Amino acid sequence: MADYREERNSEVIDSSHDKSEVRKIEFSNVEAAVGHDAAGQEKHAAPIRYKSDDLSVWEGAKKYKLVTAVAMCAAFSSSLDGYQISLNGGIVSNKGFIAQFAPPGTKIIEGKYISAWGGIQSAGQTVGQIFLQFATEAFGRKIALLILWGFLTASIFAETFANNWRHWLVAKLLSGAGVGMLQATLPVYLSELAPTQLKGFLINAYTFWFVLGQLAGSVSLNRLHTIAPMDFRTPIYTQWAMIGAMLAIFLVIPETPWWLVSKGKFDKARKVLLRYNGHMEDYNVEEVISVMNTTIEGERYIAKRDAQEGQFEIFRGRNLLRFIIAGWPKITQQLVGLTVFNTYSTYFFQYAGNKNPFLVTVILCSVQLLSMILTALLTDSVGRRPLTVYPYGVTVVSVLCLGIVGCFDYTSKAISSLVVFFACLATFSTTGASAIGYAYAAEVPQQRLRARTAGWALASSNLIAIMFSFCTPLMINGDTTRWGVRTGFFFAASGSIAVVISWFILPELARRTPGEIDEMFEKKINLRKFKNYVPSDSYRGE
Repeated sequence: MADYREERNSEVIDSSHDKSEVRKIEFSNVEAAVGHDAAGQEKHAAPIRYKSDDLSVWEGAKKYKLVTAVAMCAAFSSSLDGYQISLNGGIVSNKGFIAQFAPPGTKIIEGKYISAWGGIQSAGQTVGQIFLQFATEAFGRKIALLILWGFLTASIFAETFANNWRHWLVAKLLSGAGVGMLQATLPVYLSELAPTQLKGFLINAYTFWFVLGQLAGSVSLNRLHTIAPMDFRTPIYTQWAMIGAMLAIFLVIPETPWWLVSKGKFDKARKVLLRYNGHMEDYNVEEVISVMNTTIEGERYIAKRDAQEGQFEIFRGRNLLRFIIAGWPKITQQLVGLTVFNTYSTYFFQYAGNKNPFLVTVILCSVQLLSMILTALLTDSVGRRPLTVYPYGVTVVSVLCLGIVGCFDYTSKAISSLVVFFACLATFSTTGASAIGYAYAAEVPQQRLRARTAGWALASSNLIAIMFSFCTPLMINGDTTRWGVRTGFFFAASGSIAVVISWFILPELARRTPGEIDEMFEKKINLRKFKNYVPSDSYRGE
């Protein structure tokens, strides 16, 4: 191990009666943050976990009321994300939309157009997730949220005035970029703002509001289908109210203390922490900032020691493994068939002969909502790993059953009901597991690489989504394939492989601090044994 030493001064907030006072703690070398034991093994001399991290989930919720409220408001902005995704999947079956964007006499839009719109949106998501990370890291999480708001606003503007399929293509590109930026930034923001025992709950709040947005979109389309089947503009116009609410939220919420500490802005971090937690009698802002600073300094030391600094350090050493883990749950989501029973649910059921595909979509959204309520309540107590691996296994069985049903006349009433049932089962199991995927993307990376790793991890998932966005409609109703419901066979095979890999590589991270996660990866603990690992006493800070 390199005997690297570096002089450094860092400001840490004093918790004395005069809270405006700042005291200097001099690290004579980086070992003050990382340290070594008698055997020469690295360990943190300063704490990387504070006492309140040991509170139960419910105790934490009662203690951190203000932070929880702020995080829930931030997560609410994802409802526009869900609303747009729902419109994209459902509006393609609207009669007015078909009349406007498809050739005369068309009853169901050809798969090539559906593929182009879905594919360009996924491409936009990937671009947004990759490139916004630079602003997220350099200028902060809050500035990044305002940037993505601009892209979403531009996409709604394009949708409002689109009158041919090419205009809609541009709108989907902008929409995809904005949605991708939101997906890569908001979970990171929530993970850095949330207390340790509430990270899973509050990150899952992102998907909870996303599902509510989907449900709102489905209800509005279903209502219009009944009273004004040729009207597809009104749902588009309603997005302006939602984008206005999103701007108000982004302007009010604070920057995350973790990012502020990483940039040496201790005074601003102190102000944020005291604003939302200072009312608690036993709150020690010095201890909190010390834990944050110790974790970040330790990561910097290890990166320099191992010569892994640079723009692409997330693809080196243990960071490469963390990158793979961060992205794998969302990749699995694609491989088990998300595009079949979620993104193109209306299109899928319309082709399957269901008389009311919009109603089926509303049912699926309700199933998602139930799944998210259960997942949000259980993810911090039951854990990330079991609520990811096992539900994806259920999804594989569900899409296999869909494929089997597809071998019969699934347009008949009885068998068509089976299609709906297995689609609901797949939706229920995948929704919660997919939501936890955002927790993995936000929690697995090192703190100093969090935005970068999450962006690339989610972008890798979208690369696969791009392929399936083009291929899935063609599988269902292509010129040569026309597999219909039998498309489930394909995703049962790909999903089985993904679930087996998930079993071996997904660790348990519930109620772990960033410093503890760093320690387990640095010590190369077996990924399936993270749950029972007990950190060194010196790591506890107690």
